[in-house]
Amino acid sequence: MTATDSYTSSGLLAVICAAACSPAAVDEHSANVTSKHGAIARSDAGAGAGEAPDARGPRTPSDGCPANTGFAGDERCLAPPAAEAGFQLHYGPSDYASALELSPFVLAEGSEIVDCFYEKTPNTSDVYVSGYQFQMRPGSHHLLVNVNPEPQEDGFGECLINDMNAGLLGGTQTPKVDERADPAPENEGLAVRLPARSQAVINFHVIDAGAEPILREAWLNYFYMNESDVKGLRGNVFLTGGLGYHIEPGTQQTYRYSCSPERPVRILSLAAHMHAHATRLSAWKVSAQHPTLVYEAFDWAEPLSLKYDSVHDNTDPDRATLTPGGSSGALTIEPGEALQWECAIDNTSADVLTFRNEVYTGEMCILVGVEVPTDEPMRPYDFTCLRQ
Repeated sequence: MTATDSYTSSGLLAVICAAACSPAAVDEHSANVTSKHGAIARSDAGAGAGEAPDARGPRTPSDGCPANTGFAGDERCLAPPAAEAGFQLHYGPSDYASALELSPFVLAEGSEIVDCFYEKTPNTSDVYVSGYQFQMRPGSHHLLVNVNPEPQEDGFGECLINDMNAGLLGGTQTPKVDERADPAPENEGLAVRLPARSQAVINFHVIDAGAEPILREAWLNYFYMNESDVKGLRGNVFLTGGLGYHIEPGTQQTYRYSCSPERPVRILSLAAHMHAHATRLSAWKVSAQHPTLVYEAFDWAEPLSLKYDSVHDNTDPDRATLTPGGSSGALTIEPGEALQWECAIDNTSADVLTFRNEVYTGEMCILVGVEVPTDEPMRPYDFTCLRQ
């Protein structure tokens, strides 16, 4: 059975925040923070039974990367780029030997948190960012990086409406992302413009499904492009479905949505964002009522990310073998055309699933990606919409 949901024309981003940022989630975050303090005061955190902790203790070598913290993922640290080449944003503690510094970033076993961390970008003049590289510790579910128009005190703060989607500085649902260079010749010179001392905000969703506390941490490196080399400005694809979810226990259903851009766009990449009870997300380009499958993924935890250009040869998807894939080559969407996407949901839980951040008791059907407008490449545009 397919349900085609309608477009909500006002208060759209507010609906996302109201649905996903529930008071229960905020209370859970506070409870988790309280419960963490006893866990992180141990210098042997992460040592197995009968194992002696590293006598050297946690430390920060000269490259800024942690060592011997006792938490999984020290090896995922990225050293920051040279100051003339780019900059780093960091979600995590500044002193790994300090229980006070560690405490806000430690997540207790069996817990789940979504929060926002504010940080000014270090550039003292307007710059162009050509690419980025992200790495996160285990447990990361999604990371969204936006730029807010008004400055705010750095550190943890309230997640505002526009912090709920991938923004100017990117986003990911995979723990390692390397977008430093684009091999496709048609993408040469694409960048984003970043004003001086921009107010960046990192929306980070982390789940500890294990038996030990984990450290919530991410390293985000950005790389500059000379203004004279810029030929176009990238924008985001963020198509949100499922705002009206009320999925009863023991039910299976497919939910379908459709959006059209206001300007012609060339899609550079697409990826799924769904939760644990979603078994598939598929997307089609619809032109003259003719759908062409462009994307299909089956793994909610590590969804496929596809690029659409002259270099990448994407695998054909196969539902019989649960092989993810999609179309290859250029993917353009005109205002009279649409991207249509659907999610198959199998609610095997005892809970009613609604649109919320918790991956086991909530569900989402979101198609994310990157695009560039083809009419005026230097005039930025984000292809976004919401569906009930």
